[in-house]
Amino acid sequence: MCGIAGILAPGPDGALAVRRAMTAMAHRGPDGSGLHDAGPCVLGHVRLAILDLSDRAAQPMPGPGARHWIAFNGEIYNYIELRRELEAAGERFRSSSDTEVLLAAYVHWGRGCLPRLRGMFAFAVWDSRDRTLFLARDRTGEKPLCYASSGGSFLFASELKGLLAMLPGAPDLDPAAVDAYLHYQYVPEPATPLRGVLKLPAGHCMTLAPGRPPEPEPYWRPEDEPPVHGDPAALVRAELEHAVELTLRSDVPVGLALSGGVDSGSLAALAAARAPGTLHAFSVGYPGRPHHDERDRARALAARLGLKYHSAELDTRDMRAFFPRLVRIMDDPIADIAAFGHYSVMRLAADHGVKVLFTGLGGDELFWGYPWVGRAARLTRRKGRWLRGPAWLRGLWPALRAATGGTLLLRAGRSARVPALPRALAGWLRDVSLLTLDRPGHAVFYDLAPDFIAARAALPGLYSPDFARAVPPANAFEPFRMAGDDWDNPARAVFSALLHTWLTSNCLALGDRVSMACSVEARTPLLDHGLLRLALGLLQARPAAPPEGKPWLKAAMRGLLPDEVARQPKLGFQPPPQAWIQAVLDDRLDRLRAGQLVERGVLAPAGLEALAARWRASGRDGFLLFKLVLLETWLDTVARAGQGEAE
Repeated sequence: MCGIAGILAPGPDGALAVRRAMTAMAHRGPDGSGLHDAGPCVLGHVRLAILDLSDRAAQPMPGPGARHWIAFNGEIYNYIELRRELEAAGERFRSSSDTEVLLAAYVHWGRGCLPRLRGMFAFAVWDSRDRTLFLARDRTGEKPLCYASSGGSFLFASELKGLLAMLPGAPDLDPAAVDAYLHYQYVPEPATPLRGVLKLPAGHCMTLAPGRPPEPEPYWRPEDEPPVHGDPAALVRAELEHAVELTLRSDVPVGLALSGGVDSGSLAALAAARAPGTLHAFSVGYPGRPHHDERDRARALAARLGLKYHSAELDTRDMRAFFPRLVRIMDDPIADIAAFGHYSVMRLAADHGVKVLFTGLGGDELFWGYPWVGRAARLTRRKGRWLRGPAWLRGLWPALRAATGGTLLLRAGRSARVPALPRALAGWLRDVSLLTLDRPGHAVFYDLAPDFIAARAALPGLYSPDFARAVPPANAFEPFRMAGDDWDNPARAVFSALLHTWLTSNCLALGDRVSMACSVEARTPLLDHGLLRLALGLLQARPAAPPEGKPWLKAAMRGLLPDEVARQPKLGFQPPPQAWIQAVLDDRLDRLRAGQLVERGVLAPAGLEALAARWRASGRDGFLLFKLVLLETWLDTVARAGQGEAE
């Protein structure tokens, strides 16, 4: 786990620029650094040593004859199996690192190595003979890679802070990306908030040469996975066991982020059976132990599994004081209120000498743990039927939507006191009103989320006129645009949209940054490629019935995970959101009034004052204000901060 940076076709100060990027990302690699200046290409690397702690695994690493050089961030979990295969083909190795195996795999198979890799990765390989630079990123985007072009040079880095350290100045804000952030709480990839700065999409690669524009190409797509038939519980259990076995490979201590729920609990149970008595578990909680404090459950599960347990208590005052640094750590503007909790778990692990930490990220996405996602799949399927139905039926929809606009119908559809038949009719009408037939090219997706709905209502009165004109029409709905064949399997399309938005741009981006800020490698066994392919294949074979509530995972863990863990509701490292939002707004809202978002013409001062007054009077739109304050803080601490400044 490391940080990488580089420049293709650098100017005279190319090596110096890459060194600035390495300094800005020093937290990602406290165990060493290296730079390779090949003239047409400069590669930089900062190292967090996990496998083969010796200097033989230092980077940038050359291949035989020094034709190829690699800078690699991540872990290839099946490197032992790949090494055996390459040795049988005549390759020889001087280290025991996965980096050398990855480089040999690329030299041997070219781009064809990518489907063979099980792991998390972002890497660059410079071919000095062909004068080409190859970049690739893992299938779900666990490891980051952003890039830009400037003055005829192509620049890339693991973090925006690193990339900005190489650019002559901070780029302008991208209106479409800012609008998306205010709807979603993150910027959906491949965009970033900055114009001309992009991320290599998950599951993509690209080959560059001096003067050739960057053109990312997919090497893996969720929709290409074939159907998988068989017993889901048995298949998931086998893949889970293999994934945990692979991800336990490490030359440094391994621990687990343990919330007490089914995702982290499953990993803990499987890992404890393979490494008895050696693993540490880490949790956080909150003063007064509110209902969402899971320390008691996590401690009980850790004791049952024989794990050494550690916890920390997070106070609102600490979060408020740490907020500006947390925003800089996150690198992207990500308004996830749980970010401080995730950072604190990583900090706790680092303080106990643990450099590799398992997390349960991906379980809710792969196994349909979010109720609203299952509902989105059902409504998208219904929307497809209406779109393919007779024109007169579609013509009824505007009237039906208008008739269901009040709260009375919503209450009737949910109240047990209403007789069954009227309640069912009210529920049907309510669902029909959500089909968004006025946007026939989009799935029903984030428009079910209350925060998205609130942003849609508030933002038109908040933007300045010029900024509003710069935002493309229907911009907020672009991440869930449907392709023609998606309507044949809407559950898969919603699953794919969730992977490419929330999972990659919020959960994994946040997880990478807070772990790297603590020089801890976060591993996500539930996103192992074999398990991901299996989940997609099972869904392909059962397109009409998404398995809501994680039944496949729970059935797979039966007999190993206590039944009470499988039955309890999901909480995770959930903070007291209103108290934390209130604390941040009390501290930083005034800075928003005279800040960059107003100065740059993003926000209309009158609209901002109206939003703040509404929040003070009724508590409404507090989260939207929090997103704005976080974006303003991000502009100060990341986008406009002293370029090249270390963490």
